[in-house]
Amino acid sequence: MMRLFIALPLEKNVEEELGRIISTLKQKGGSVKWVKPENIHVTLRFLGDTDEDLVDKIKSEIDAAVASHHQVPTSISTLGGFPNLRRPRVIWVGIEKNLEMLRKMAKDVEHRMRSLRFEKEKKSFKAHLTLGRVRNPKGLEGLAEFMEGYSLEEIPLLFDRIVLFKSTLTPQGPIYERLHEAKLLAQ
Repeated sequence: MMRLFIALPLEKNVEEELGRIISTLKQKGGSVKWVKPENIHVTLRFLGDTDEDLVDKIKSEIDAAVASHHQVPTSISTLGGFPNLRRPRVIWVGIEKNLEMLRKMAKDVEHRMRSLRFEKEKKSFKAHLTLGRVRNPKGLEGLAEFMEGYSLEEIPLLFDRIVLFKSTLTPQGPIYERLHEAKLLAQ
């Protein structure tokens, strides 16, 4: 069994910019498990523990999906928290341009994974990039207050490929390995 997910990776310059934002947020305190910038992505479909025999079929479905989807030019423009910024459990940055293109892509990937007998995704697709997960809500006041007043400068971004990732969980955090990537159609 392999723990798998399908995602849109970030360009290096965007990873670096998000790394700078995380460094700023870290200084404000709170018990948060921050994501390594190179691990930040937009998840199209989490597959979970998957039989290795399915990997080739998953790759084929990803290849078929990219044949009908174009690259998505967008930008990161908001800082937020789930369920909200006052009491966040997850700290994220949001994408606001060309959301419909991303939703259609996620829906297509979902449909293709369902054809391989994966269970229906429980959560609806939200175009966001997770920066950190709150471990303990105590001591978050300074960070929450800072985030409420934080003005994020727009960061341009281009999603140009879909990647099948293998995730290996370790005490130091997950290790992601790219098993397959397929380029989206040029604009």
